[in-house]
Amino acid sequence: MSTITREEWLARRVEELTATDPQFAAARPDPAVAAALEQPGLRLPQIIRTVLEGYADRPALGQRAVEFAKDPKTGRTVLGVLPHFDTLTYGELGDRVDALSRALTGDPVQAGDRVCVLGFNSVDFTTIDVALAQTGAVAVPLQTSAATTQLQPIVAETEPSLIAASVNQLPDAVELILGGGHTPAKLVVFDYHPEVDDQREAVETARARLADTVVVETLADVLERGRKLPVTPAAEPDDSGDPLALLIYTSGSTGAPKGAMYPQSNVGKMWRRSSRNWFGESAASITLNFMPMSHVMGRGILYGTLGNGGTAYFAAKSDLSTLLEDLELVRPTELNFVPRIWETLFGEFQRQVDRGVPEAEVLEEQRQYLLGGRFIFAMTGSAPTSPELKEWVESLLETHLLDGYGSTEAGMVLFDGEVQRPPVVDYKLVDVPDLGYFSTDRPHPRGELLLKTENMFPGYYKRPEVTAGVFDADGYYRTGDVVAEVGPDRLVYVDRRNNVLKLAQGEFVTVAKLEAVFGNSPLVRQIYIYGNSAHPYLLAVVVPTEEALANNDIEVLKPLIADSLQDVAKEAGLQSYEVPRDFIVETTPFTLENGLLTGIRKLAWPKLKQHYGERLEQLYTELADSQANELSELRRGGADAPVLETVSRAAAAMLGTAATDLSPDAHFTDLGGDSLSALTFGNLLREIFDVDVPVGVIVSPANDLQAIADYIEGERKGTKRPTFAAVHGRDATEVHARDLTLDKFIDAPTLAAAPSLPKPTTEVRTVLLTGATGFLGRYLALEWLERMDLVDGKVIALVRAKSDAEARARLDNTFDSGDPKLPAHYRRLAADHLEVIAGDKGEANLGLDQQTWQRLADTVDLIVDPAALVNHVLPYSELFGPNALGTAELLRIALTTRQSRTPTCPRSGWATRSRRRSSSRTATSGRSARPARSTTATPTATATASGPARCCCARPTTCAACRSRCSGAT
Repeated sequence: MSTITREEWLARRVEELTATDPQFAAARPDPAVAAALEQPGLRLPQIIRTVLEGYADRPALGQRAVEFAKDPKTGRTVLGVLPHFDTLTYGELGDRVDALSRALTGDPVQAGDRVCVLGFNSVDFTTIDVALAQTGAVAVPLQTSAATTQLQPIVAETEPSLIAASVNQLPDAVELILGGGHTPAKLVVFDYHPEVDDQREAVETARARLADTVVVETLADVLERGRKLPVTPAAEPDDSGDPLALLIYTSGSTGAPKGAMYPQSNVGKMWRRSSRNWFGESAASITLNFMPMSHVMGRGILYGTLGNGGTAYFAAKSDLSTLLEDLELVRPTELNFVPRIWETLFGEFQRQVDRGVPEAEVLEEQRQYLLGGRFIFAMTGSAPTSPELKEWVESLLETHLLDGYGSTEAGMVLFDGEVQRPPVVDYKLVDVPDLGYFSTDRPHPRGELLLKTENMFPGYYKRPEVTAGVFDADGYYRTGDVVAEVGPDRLVYVDRRNNVLKLAQGEFVTVAKLEAVFGNSPLVRQIYIYGNSAHPYLLAVVVPTEEALANNDIEVLKPLIADSLQDVAKEAGLQSYEVPRDFIVETTPFTLENGLLTGIRKLAWPKLKQHYGERLEQLYTELADSQANELSELRRGGADAPVLETVSRAAAAMLGTAATDLSPDAHFTDLGGDSLSALTFGNLLREIFDVDVPVGVIVSPANDLQAIADYIEGERKGTKRPTFAAVHGRDATEVHARDLTLDKFIDAPTLAAAPSLPKPTTEVRTVLLTGATGFLGRYLALEWLERMDLVDGKVIALVRAKSDAEARARLDNTFDSGDPKLPAHYRRLAADHLEVIAGDKGEANLGLDQQTWQRLADTVDLIVDPAALVNHVLPYSELFGPNALGTAELLRIALTTRQSRTPTCPRSGWATRSRRRSSSRTATSGRSARPARSTTATPTATATASGPARCCCARPTTCAACRSRCSGAT
């Protein structure tokens, strides 16, 4: 590679792939179509039509194939993902777009109307988005990761005539409509499979909640209606102006979210591959699309692929849990990634190396098989990539990794620090005196980057004052980024003018706010927060108070300060990534005399960075090395140390917290962990202890680090409860319902005595309810409280928490939804008919003491079980404990002392990405336990379709003891 130029390497690679890879050759852009797209004066609908007709027979979009099958316990149909993609041609996409355009035009969408779309990038999302462009409507993609309270101002501001939502986001869309000040005429549901019971019930629930207010239609119904409408000739483009086509709302990191306006001309440029637009020309575009459509980079990748005649495949899951498998299946020619993805690949590399696989072998495996071995282009963007990570990526790819810099407002600006002309028309650096950056700085001029580009946005929607503030008198856009001009048209990022820093995982932190918050610590006199956008965490320099220095030496003082920063952060409600991971203790205060304060006694950030930057960067390096070494050491010898010590060290290494700062009562989620990091943490613990630690155990509100250690101790002592590995085999890729026999979950004496137990009573006066803090559970709690009010009965709610008081508080908070009538109604009923106990159905004896457990076995008439660990990220093996094993625990209590009715309402989050919204009738109706299919292949290690059920009643032949409760079983 070093003996030839990048251009020579690319030409040879394209020639080789064209000759040996039919899919690559078929994806080469057609010169005639490319030339047609460059004709002057084309409007957005004409650009789209040129692409869809010019490449009509080519595959345009690819989405993971799915299958439908019956849940063995409930008989309900669930959805599973298969290990291949189904594709849609450009012509078929065009037909869908035309049908949808006809159906929506005038009913209710008019040209210029705003349409909010909430969902993950998919074939359906793309169909809607392209149809909106064809009809002249304005697309407003909403962030699926944002809370409804953050989205409601956007809906209120844009006043959409229609909202489209994926079935997974349907409950959020309903809340947006009911909780906001604007009501759209229609709600369209996409990514919907009516065969799936959970999804169908979610739509039914939405229709019921929006009855007489908003029409709810599925995309399939709208498309069918559109196909029946007469074909109308395409309208002549309006040459009178450049209509608005798209609103991209910023994250709101520096205030309320603002909608950056994209006229049709700017959206059209995304479809054209050239140096003037978002991405340059490419010999063949086969891409994996995982970025959200609410992010301009995600749109650029998708429409750049289509405009180039390629195929855009969509990741199976928005949380990237299937990313590695998706990559292997797609074999992309273009790798347009953000730092988090490169870090994921590096983490997989490091894991293999720690197992003893030679580095060169791991790199070759990743290059040829994981990435598919046919990439011709690689770019990183959205946030800076550290030099160390970039060096590793280039060793993996054996080619250059292009570093892109741009913004929602200005478009693409820099590649590898070089100003791109076009689309950049001009730029200048403006002095920032308050931060100490000047054009006279040496060795390089420094200042805020101001731009004029061909892709510049015209302003923020309905925000003329804000728009005026981001342009100077000469029409240059103020980026807010401070750069150094190291050469003609060569810029290097230095700082943010408003001290808002973007971390490597995309989170924004306001440095000045954090310094003010941490200044409230009784041990902190001054604090300088430091961040490098190539890293996902912050560092700091702390000047302790005089009293703290007088009473403690530095070694004693540093952990005290760390604890104090955590306390202050918790009190202020800060996120874990806003707390410095480590810091330098400085005994000399920042003063005017040493230049570290400005004339108005503010922190002189540039001087502080100059003074401490090298030491802080070295601290970053030391922390990264320490984390890698710690993980390797834990894999080698962690099993020989005390379990709590190893668990604490592993959590500290995973989450970047000092192990000495972790107390046994620390919770994994409070330390910044989530379900994805918990999955990685569980895999690490399995490698160390050879014990499967389910994610449910790690993230349970009732479990701290001590509880996780106790769980591992219990498993190592041989008191093992049934696990996925024990029932199905640790590395099983195909699981069988026949594995789930009751004798593997319930002791023999209980099963033998069950047939002779007293039968369930006809009158229900005591109900055991699980999952009451969930979406479905709270409505079931209300319904059963109302029923028990009629017979003076009791609902016993089992809630995950460390104490009964905390459990009650969790349940009470569930009803605090903003509607004062709901909590009042709940409190009235709960006063006489509710008991809340802390427990977990996934634990032995439901996590209860023997006396409480026996009381439930003696008194409960009915068990209502909507509880499940619902997570569309985790594989079935991780959900086995809280779901399958948890249901078995309920069966055991129902078969002790006397038989209890147990009509469950399982939520199939382990098998499908849908969110079930069920009525209480479903919760209390009997269902057949007969499986529709007894074997399921699980290539992604996720139980798909008819994988094993949560309930142990997998087969009628093993259900003899509880047939009276599994009504419908034969």
